[in-house]
Amino acid sequence: MKKKMFTLIISCLAGFVCYANAESLTWQDCMDMANKTNNTLVMAKQDLQIAEYDYNVILNRYYPSVNFRYGFTRSGNGHASNNWSASLNASQTIYNFQSNAQIHSQKATINRTVAQLTKTSADVYYSIRQSFLQMCYAQENITLLESIYTMRKQSADIVRLQYEGGKESRGNMLKAQAQKQSAYVSVSNAKRDLTVARRSLAQNLGADLSPICTVDYKLSEVEDNEDIDVDNAVANCPDVILSSASVEITKYSVDSSKGNLYPNIAASASVGVSDDTHPIPPADSKNWSVGVSLNYPLFSGGLTSTLNTIKAANINLEKAKENYRQTILNTKTSLEEVLADIERTKDNIKIYQMFLEAATQRQKEATIKYRAGTMDFQTWQDIEQEYVNYRISHLSALHNYNLALAKRDRLLGNTNGEIK
Repeated sequence: MKKKMFTLIISCLAGFVCYANAESLTWQDCMDMANKTNNTLVMAKQDLQIAEYDYNVILNRYYPSVNFRYGFTRSGNGHASNNWSASLNASQTIYNFQSNAQIHSQKATINRTVAQLTKTSADVYYSIRQSFLQMCYAQENITLLESIYTMRKQSADIVRLQYEGGKESRGNMLKAQAQKQSAYVSVSNAKRDLTVARRSLAQNLGADLSPICTVDYKLSEVEDNEDIDVDNAVANCPDVILSSASVEITKYSVDSSKGNLYPNIAASASVGVSDDTHPIPPADSKNWSVGVSLNYPLFSGGLTSTLNTIKAANINLEKAKENYRQTILNTKTSLEEVLADIERTKDNIKIYQMFLEAATQRQKEATIKYRAGTMDFQTWQDIEQEYVNYRISHLSALHNYNLALAKRDRLLGNTNGEIK
């Protein structure tokens, strides 16, 4: 057994080291890693285990209670006497209204904890997806900005040659040099952004990553044909399920507050032996009892204690119901917004793609014209800047679209079966 445990620990550590030193991570690598090392997931699963154990503890109120007692006493009043005794006592709750309500309440607590685990899993999934997409964006942005820097460098060289040939002004030459330097700084900033994105992904995965680690993914217009009816889908959203479970728990709290209005019934039995001289009493000294008791608390805790407790519990129930109704409305709005955002960002991808194709062609034509001296510097630079802007906007639209899909999954509690 020890050998197997040692092997398991070594395997886990080896896997951790493998991920920590990996130079490239796929999305599946991230999911496998998160299922093992994400602290939030681990604690959420532990909360569910605790809720299940608490439920089993409450069930014991209807299990028989058995106690064994063995004792010795010595007493005296002029002369000393001894007494040896042994007894076995058992009791069984037959009916307890308050305990019934608390058992149902704890069962509802388990359901709420399951819903919380679903919500936590969706939140973790989204956080990792967000960081993963940010790393993708940062990587592709570096490549994009490096190509822009190369273009700005070539443009600056063209303007410099034109200036040296007396065909361009010094101001335009200096502006071209400044644009080249600005493009260089943008590349440096993009690399810093990648470092921050890597650190964020490591945090959400729950482990360190190699300083040179990248992700193996390319931002694209993912096919998504999911048709969602907001009014029907909202019932399965984790936030709504959580709120509904809270209402259920509060209902049982109202029942529990009425516990002192109902009698409790219990049965008990005992058998024992006692003797003055022998540590093990003889069988003929046996005594026994069997009974059933009905307990009806009258004004337990004071004259108005139960009444005020019930009123407070009913108000809490009304609050829980109002919160449930508001949660449904809020979730519908949030879901409608994210669905609209998905369509909006999807349309933006197509629009920016069309503008980018046009800007690419215009930039090529403008460069030829500027070199030939048939286009002025400012017009050429405006066209070149438009080309740069649309390249950046297109990449940003791809990132926003993928992020909007992740936000929808988070609201719906969907982890695509990848969080276990």
